[in-house]
Parts: sequence; C-alpha cells; structure tokens
Amino acid sequence: MLRTCARLAVGGLFLIAGGSPVLAQTDTGSDERPMALPPVPVPADPPEHAAISLGGALDDRALWEHFLDQLTVRNVTAAELYPVLPASDAGNGKAVIVVPGGGYMFVSVENEGFPVAERLAAEGYTAFVLKYRTRPTPADPEAFLAFLAPLAAQLGKVELEAYVPAVEDLASAMTYVSRHCPDYGCASGRVDLIGFSAGGLSIIRMLETQPKDVTVASAALVYPPLSQTVRARSKPPLFLAVASDDPLFRQGGFTVPQAWYRATGRLEFHLYDHGGHGFGTLRKGATSERWLDQYVSWLSVAHDQD
Repeated sequence: MLRTCARLAVGGLFLIAGGSPVLAQTDTGSDERPMALPPVPVPADPPEHAAISLGGALDDRALWEHFLDQLTVRNVTAAELYPVLPASDAGNGKAVIVVPGGGYMFVSVENEGFPVAERLAAEGYTAFVLKYRTRPTPADPEAFLAFLAPLAAQLGKVELEAYVPAVEDLASAMTYVSRHCPDYGCASGRVDLIGFSAGGLSIIRMLETQPKDVTVASAALVYPPLSQTVRARSKPPLFLAVASDDPLFRQGGFTVPQAWYRATGRLEFHLYDHGGHGFGTLRKGATSERWLDQYVSWLSVAHDQD
C-alpha cells in the first residue's frame, strides 16, 4: 500500500494526495517551490473482493486507477457493495457501511474504504464498502487532471452539492444490508454508517431522508462539509473528526458540531491541529492518524448510549 504524498500545483494552491482533494495556500514568501504535477492516473485492476450489485447501468465503464498514490475508481455508473467480513467466530452482529470520499468525481476506495472496513472486521463488525455512482469525468487521464484542477481549487470556497445518485446508492446499500444481514451474521434493521468528505455529505443527506425500514444505529463523519446545518430526521450517536488546517473546517468552522450538540446534547468530536483534508488511513505524521483507533473505541460504546 502506497503511503507517499504528491502535490498537484493549481495556481497558488496545491492538491495533496492520500484521500479526497486537499488545498492549502502556498506561502509565496518561502523558498518552497510547488512540486511537479503527479503522474497521470494509471489503470489498475479492481480489488479482490466479491462485489454485490446495487443496480445501475448494465455496462459499467468504471475506471479503476492508481491516482494520487492510491487506488481509486471513477466514472462509476453501477453501484456495488464489497463485504469485508469478520472471522466466522468473531462477529459481533453489527454492520457498518463505509462510504469513501472523492468529491463525487472518484471513490477513494483505498485511503477511505477497504483499510477501514478491514479494521472494523478485525473488531468483529460486518463491514461493507460502498462504490457509489460518480459524476462523469473525461476518460483520458490527462484530460481528467485538467478537468479536476479548477474544481479542486474551489475546495472550502464554495458549497459542495450532494450528488443525488450517490445518495440514492447509499439508501440502496442500507436497505440491502438491513435485509440481508442475517446472511452475514449480523442483525437486520440497523446499520452503522461512516463517511468521508463527500461520503460524509451523502450521510448527512441520508439522515434527512433515510429509508423508513432502516435504523441508523450510529453515524461517523470524517472531514465532511461543515458549513451546513444537519436537518436530520433522526439523530443517532455521532462521531465527527476533522483537522483545523482543513479548508472545509476553515469554511464551516463549528457550524455542524454546535448544531448537533445543541439538538442532542451528545457528540464525539475530534479536532486535530494538523492533518489537512483527506488524511484517511494513508497519511501519517500527525495526530489525525489516530482517528481510526478513536472511532473504533467510540463505536464499541455508542450503541450502549441509545
């Protein structure tokens, strides 16, 4: 698994690899020079996990690539779930759906998907990684980079709009997991959700319009958009993690955590001094890398608080 960090120069900004797009101001008074553009995306094979179709186009032309030093997939037109199961004698009967980020332009399945699911499975959870439909992007790798750069430059400056097909795919995933959980050794009717960046926004929208036959046992939002109030129909235990140098935190500040706490009186909130946007499981060297241990610890007791 690659753990390096690349920067995509975009005018006076740069994009940091290791998850969803990250932007930070370049100090024009320093001697640091912007690094060269990263290599164009390289074709890759899908992961060796069995996939469950959630519907969509019959001819899914999804592009699996090594992009920004990680495995990603884009131009997804058919949603799929990838189960990651605990050992046969170690399951705890609880299911978690993992929703990676990627600005709805790609799905960050390596940084924010499979390693998270594997850790959860090791703790006894039945985990499912969601590969949801994404916005169309140019198939040519160089054209894709040119297409992405101006969009990335807007991170933290404009509101990220949820992509309706992706939110619909999350609803389909919740319904599937709830109905089929007995097949995987977990209880039906309840699911836990964890989403990153755009995946977190999909969860926010899902909490507002969730399927009536599925209870969200807990929700985790890792560096989601923070400038919008969550008008949730139900308010499950919430875990929120973000770094103070994330452009989305600079944009929204404490809007979401304050609103949630005022509405529920309960919140697990981790604000890291450093980590940027998209720290996920690949980026190391800051206290934000501890988020997964902290999430697993919180999740183990979150249900007991209902």
